[in-house]
Amino acid sequence: MINPNLGQKAKKTLQEFVPVIDERIARYFDKELGAEFGFNARQKQMVRQALLHGKEYILRPTKRLRASFVNYGYMLGNDNVTAEVWQAAVGIELVHAALLMHDDFMDLDDARRRGPATHKFYEKKFGGQVHLGEAMAVTVGDALLCLGFELIQSTGNSNVMRQVLRGIANTAWGQGYDITLEAFGNWTEEDVIVLHQAKTAIYTYENPLCTGALMAGLPEPVYPILHDYSMDGGVAFQLQDDILGVFGDPEKTGKSADSDLKQGKCTLLVLKVLQDGTKGQITSLRKAWGNRGATREELDKAKAAIIDSGSYEYSKQLAKKFASKAAKRVSELRSLHLKAGAIDYIQGVAEYMIEREV
Repeated sequence: MINPNLGQKAKKTLQEFVPVIDERIARYFDKELGAEFGFNARQKQMVRQALLHGKEYILRPTKRLRASFVNYGYMLGNDNVTAEVWQAAVGIELVHAALLMHDDFMDLDDARRRGPATHKFYEKKFGGQVHLGEAMAVTVGDALLCLGFELIQSTGNSNVMRQVLRGIANTAWGQGYDITLEAFGNWTEEDVIVLHQAKTAIYTYENPLCTGALMAGLPEPVYPILHDYSMDGGVAFQLQDDILGVFGDPEKTGKSADSDLKQGKCTLLVLKVLQDGTKGQITSLRKAWGNRGATREELDKAKAAIIDSGSYEYSKQLAKKFASKAAKRVSELRSLHLKAGAIDYIQGVAEYMIEREV
């Protein structure tokens, strides 16, 4: 059910969407900056700097897939997006930025979207004090999380707020599962799929899509379709993300292509080498995987092992399989007499997300 034409159309639509939502995000931060919160001049300066960093961080080049899903979830039943829907879309992006700030700290990643991670930004500001930099990443992330929730809540739809809060809570449990797998270093292909469903599928796909759909008041038969699409599309998205985390161009992705290996992330790319690779390939992988001091030569040999063992191709094909399932399932929305343009976009994303380079 993959349709390359819909994939290219979705890519173009998303690219055109980015500057529109970015302008609204910028306006939101400018409004917050204008409030000048603080009980004295020193605290006001601290808050101002945090908001300026948050604004710069969130406006770095990115896809804005989640915000677009809010809009197109709503547009399944409507031709035009309301101010409240745009507000929810901005809120979803604030929540996303908050989770990234926390994720970068937990993963000990130095960079995000071609700029410093928040904990590294504050570590430098605080003269190299690592712990205080990490503490501020948690703090600023918490603030953006609450500001995002406030925006979503102010749309006045309690079902939307319930959907978002439960989705983020379940995403947190997914993150906990990720940490647990990394701690014990023993996982299966099923674990990888479940992990991608528990994190990416819920918070990148289902949460924003259902936010828009609920705001549109779409009928009950829509939601099981969106759920199934999200579970399969989210897995495809994350399998591609794991590939980019090792083989992507840092100039395009905005993050290192070595950190996933150095960190010892439990990905399908690694698992298939350990299961199916030769003794030499497994040895090459283990010298870099989980080794934060791995040399350039060790990293390159580990990447070669992923390709030569067939692991890379296995992940690519599995991503296509999940993307095809997602596209087929979401096409069933057409029988519900919803807006064809919105269905085209959502279906097209399934194709585009496994071909992307960012």
